[in-house]
Amino acid sequence: MRNKIFLAEFIGCAFLVMIIVGSGIMAENLTNDTALMLIANTLATGAGLFVLIASLADVSGAHFNPVVTTCMFFAGKTKRKDLINYYTAQILGCMLGVMLANFMFDQSIIELSRKMRPGINIFTAEIIATFGLIFIIFGTIKSGKIVVASSVGAFISAGYWFTSSTSFANPAVAIARTFTDTFTGINFINTPSYILAEVLGGYIAYKIVRILFLNKR
Repeated sequence: MRNKIFLAEFIGCAFLVMIIVGSGIMAENLTNDTALMLIANTLATGAGLFVLIASLADVSGAHFNPVVTTCMFFAGKTKRKDLINYYTAQILGCMLGVMLANFMFDQSIIELSRKMRPGINIFTAEIIATFGLIFIIFGTIKSGKIVVASSVGAFISAGYWFTSSTSFANPAVAIARTFTDTFTGINFINTPSYILAEVLGGYIAYKIVRILFLNKR
């Protein structure tokens, strides 16, 4: 079971980052219009999240995100002994994904992003994005994997547009996106603040989720 969890999360995270980064590079190659780039990136990411979650939810829960895994653990839906498998698979999978995306589009396999994403406004946006993701997952989980998959895909797609951070909402993805100097990259100087905001957003969301959906105080 642990091997299945690791493999599912590893493959899911690799494809998720390939979709995010690869679609961003393709968009850059096809147009100079930033709005069109973001539309292309949004559509690919939303669609990718839906099919990945729908495909792998029955194996690992399709977390693809250390914050989601942590919240699931505190909610009693993930075992402590499986945490290392989740976290390791998520980070390694995301790193493989960014390397493959870079390679497919003839970039350096590993390159540090120069794209700055600074500011308390962006920090706040990433708190909101991660809060929303956790809230949506727990709010729809009883309705089945297809509802969760479509809801998460739709929310992240919306988050690309209504948050100034473009809704990373995922520490493993933030780390991986540090290593692509393309449309979806993030400068390593800003990565820690993104991760801190994501953890904080997840913490706040879980406190509310406990009351609304888990009937805990």
